[in-house]
Amino acid sequence: MLRRNLVCVGIACTLLLVGCTSGTSSKGAANTTSPTTAAPSATGPAPGVTADSVKIGVTYVDTAALVKSGLNYNLGDWKGAWEALINQVNAAGGINGRKLVPDIVTIDPTAPQYAQAACVKFTEDDKDFLVAGFFVADAVNCVVDTHHTAVVGGTQTTQRVANAKAPWLTPLPGDGQTNRVIQALKANGSLSGKVGVFVGQAEDTATLNDDLVPALKAVGVTPVQTAVMDAPVSDTAAIQTNVNLIAQKFQASGVNTVVLGGLAAQNWPAYMEGNPYHPKLLFIDITGAQAFTTNKATTDTSLLAGSIAGGPYGPNQQIFEESQMQACIKTLAAAGVQTPAPDTLSTNMSDQPFQAAFNVCPVFDILKAWLQAAGKNLNYGTLQSAINGLTVHVSGDPTPRVFSPTALDGNPKAYLYNWDPAQKIYVLAAK
Repeated sequence: MLRRNLVCVGIACTLLLVGCTSGTSSKGAANTTSPTTAAPSATGPAPGVTADSVKIGVTYVDTAALVKSGLNYNLGDWKGAWEALINQVNAAGGINGRKLVPDIVTIDPTAPQYAQAACVKFTEDDKDFLVAGFFVADAVNCVVDTHHTAVVGGTQTTQRVANAKAPWLTPLPGDGQTNRVIQALKANGSLSGKVGVFVGQAEDTATLNDDLVPALKAVGVTPVQTAVMDAPVSDTAAIQTNVNLIAQKFQASGVNTVVLGGLAAQNWPAYMEGNPYHPKLLFIDITGAQAFTTNKATTDTSLLAGSIAGGPYGPNQQIFEESQMQACIKTLAAAGVQTPAPDTLSTNMSDQPFQAAFNVCPVFDILKAWLQAAGKNLNYGTLQSAINGLTVHVSGDPTPRVFSPTALDGNPKAYLYNWDPAQKIYVLAAK
C-alpha cells in the first residue's frame, strides 16, 4: 500500500509544472549559454495546416480512470481549460491568421495502450500538425519519434531528444535539471562534508552513474559512497532491509550529507523512519520529498530536519499567485472553469483542482508563442527555426524560459526549498 500511495502522489506532483495562456513571448537573441547553430531550411512537412487553420492534437489525464484504479484524485477540468484557451485565441483571429482546430483525447495513465491509441489517431488518422499536453514517460516517443510529429509537452531525456524526428519543446525540466539543482546546492553551501548518493530503485542506476555523480564531480564534489536500492519494488520487507544496510554503510563511511535522486528518492526517508542515523538530506527533485511528506503512512518527519529539495518554482500557492498564472486563471474563470487557490482547500492531497490550470496553461503558453514565432509560412522547417532564441514567460514561473536547439525545455531555473518542521512542508528558500 505504501508503494501505491507514493506513486499516486508522484503523478500529481509531476503534473504541477507551470505556465498559462496570456504569457508574453519574443523571438530574440539565442541563449548565450548555447552554441550557435545554423537555422534549418524553412521547409518541411505541414500536416493539418491550411491557409486559415491548423489542427492540434491535445491530450489530458483521465481522472476517471485514476479513480477506477484506486487513485481518487480531483485534478480539475483539463478539457475545459484547453477549450477556454483555444477559444480565446480563435476569437481574437487565431495565430498568424490561422484558427486552432483542437483534436482532444483523454489519456488513461495507468496503461500504455491508451496513449498508443491516441498517438495513432493524431498522427495516422487525423494528420494533426502538432500534439500538445499530457504524456507519461516514453509515451511521447510514439508521436515525436515513430510518427515524426511535433510535440509540446512531455519529459525530455537525452535519449528521447536524440531519437526525436520532429520539433519538440516542453515546459517540464529535462535532464539538465539535475545539473542546475546541484549547482544551486553547491552555491548555497549545502554540499559540504562527506557526501553519499542514493537512488531508490534499480531503474535509476543510469541516473546515478550518468547524471548525479558526474554533476557532483563537475562542481568539485566526489561522493564517498553511492548506492542503488535494488530490492524488488513489491517486497517492502526487502526494501526496508536494503535501505537500512545502505544507511549503515554510509554511516560507517562518515557520510553526513545524502543526495537523493531518481524516481523513487522517497524510499530513503520512507524506510528510515525510526532510524537514529539522520544525515542532511538533499532531494534533487522535490517530487520525491513530497511523495514522502504527503503520504498517509508517514508518521515521522524528524529525519527531514535541515533537508533541502530542488525543483521548479513553487510551491502551489506561489504558482497560483504568480502574475501570468493569475491572468490565465481569469481567462479560465470567464469560460466557467474555476481554479480555487491551493491554500483555500482542505489538507486532503487528493483534492487538487488547480492542477488543470497548472498543467494546461504552461503547455499552451509555449504552443501559442512557438506558432506565432514560426510565422505565416507554417511547416516543420519554420517551426524548427523559431526555437533558437524563443523567449516565453511561462505562467507560474517568474523566470522567463529561453529556448534553443540545446535547451528544448527553455533552461528552467532550479529553485531550492527548505523543510519547515512547524508547517511540515517545504518552503521556497530566500533568494
